[in-house]
Amino acid sequence: MICCCNNVRKSEIVAAIAGGARSMATIFDATFAGCGPCGGTCQPEIAAILKQQLAAPSAASRGK
Repeated sequence: MICCCNNVRKSEIVAAIAGGARSMATIFDATFAGCGPCGGTCQPEIAAILKQQLAAPSAASRGK
């Protein structure tokens, strides 16, 4: 569980990124993670997941 306020799991964030989310704002739009009553304390973890996923080679480039 990454965002406890909105019950968002890491797998949902990864899926949103795979589906085209490329910023904190688009991850929020897709999952509601990062903006809850806690004030967004999970945002650093979401940012780290975003950075990691965007840096990872895509499945298409691995086949080349």
